[in-house]
Amino acid sequence: MEAAGASNIKVTDSVIEYSGFTFLLLDALDSLSVEKVQFNNAVIIDGKDPDFIRHIVRRIRSNNSPDIYLKPIFILKGININDPFVNRLCDGTIFSLEQIEFIIPTVEKILTKVNDLKFTNSISFEAQMIEKTINFMYTCDVFDLDPVPYVYSGINYSYPILSVNFRQTEEYSVLDILDIAEREGIFESEYYDRVYLCSNCSNGHLTYREVCPKCGSSHSSTEDIVHHFPCGYVGPITDFKNEIDDQLDCPKCDKRLRHIGVDYDKPSILHECKNCSHKFQDYNVKAKCLNCLTDNGVEVLKGREIRRYRLTKKGELAAINGFVSTSKDIDEIIGTVKFDTFKTMLKYEIERLRQTEGSSNICAIHITNPSQVYSKIGSEVQKGLLKDLVRVIRSNIRSSDVITFQSSSTIVLSMNEIPMRIAKRILEEIIVMLKRLMNTAFKNMEVNFETNVMSLDYKLSPELHIQQLTKEFK
Repeated sequence: MEAAGASNIKVTDSVIEYSGFTFLLLDALDSLSVEKVQFNNAVIIDGKDPDFIRHIVRRIRSNNSPDIYLKPIFILKGININDPFVNRLCDGTIFSLEQIEFIIPTVEKILTKVNDLKFTNSISFEAQMIEKTINFMYTCDVFDLDPVPYVYSGINYSYPILSVNFRQTEEYSVLDILDIAEREGIFESEYYDRVYLCSNCSNGHLTYREVCPKCGSSHSSTEDIVHHFPCGYVGPITDFKNEIDDQLDCPKCDKRLRHIGVDYDKPSILHECKNCSHKFQDYNVKAKCLNCLTDNGVEVLKGREIRRYRLTKKGELAAINGFVSTSKDIDEIIGTVKFDTFKTMLKYEIERLRQTEGSSNICAIHITNPSQVYSKIGSEVQKGLLKDLVRVIRSNIRSSDVITFQSSSTIVLSMNEIPMRIAKRILEEIIVMLKRLMNTAFKNMEVNFETNVMSLDYKLSPELHIQQLTKEFK
């Protein structure tokens, strides 16, 4: 394949047109208006200044609009870029504009995968960051999220795809978000390393010092302690030095110390603080934070694991369908219990039915078009919507019945000690009220529900009950 000729490339006001695609060309003289990115298919950064490149890449990838942060980025290489942060966030390099045709397949592939995604307004900041991360990984066919040792990182390691959204002083939050994502089943992980962070600000830029146990000063001197075998005298080596030569003489018996291990040994060392003159054998170790200047005892530092992460199939589907909320977000809704708590209560109810002849049920209400619904309303409205759903359901069931969220689109509830036909009738009444609520709150938006009811069977586990109850929901 021959390189594209210059005659096939049209450049107008920093926009390159080639083969039906437009590329926004940025160089160090440009003051980037990020909004320009969304009107082009890809971005090319003139790679002459590493700091400029890092600044532009960060501004694009940290934007919250998918039309901007998912755009393909290429470096027009004028110099070698050895920054791992930049390299992980870019999609390739070219050495001249005549090579644009070679990156067209990459641009087409990324833009096609972007079209696969359904974008939602996530309920919480954590969910929003998880969604951004998995969207980027999906569109770039990246399945591994590995930590990169990075001097500019506040925790000394960077996960560029996620860390780009945080200032250096807030980068410890990345570890919390990755923990949440793993609990949600979005990632699976394995141990890589361990870091220690400041107890005050959670920054990892620490300088470790040996300090005086009395005054905390790091200014001290050190000398050996000498033990003279023949007379048993023990003291600092300065006691044995004389003013005439470099030989050692015992201050107690005046004998010359000639051979270490035969005449004497050095069993320990002695430190003297130059600030307070305190003499001691064991230092205290302190870790001074270079961010907030807190002098931490090493025993109070925050130890955090650095792990390698891999996108799961659930994570890939969450990218395609939209990731609205974490379990933490929906666990906080008043009138519900945590999903794990619900499963425990379900287990006890199944055990009770094993010994009685009662009739109990579990029910599910599922929003069939959650991506369409949540993409049109803000995060605060979403929280209000979920609270309203719970309020309507709670008003139509007994106080002894329990409600939980399996996800932001599926509500599971118990209806114990009533026949299935009555449970179905109650569920039908709830759906009528929910639709009335939706029509009132969102007049121009259609919200669709589907339901299911299942009688408890003491032969099945709680997990199998819920699996069978919700298996028909898409």
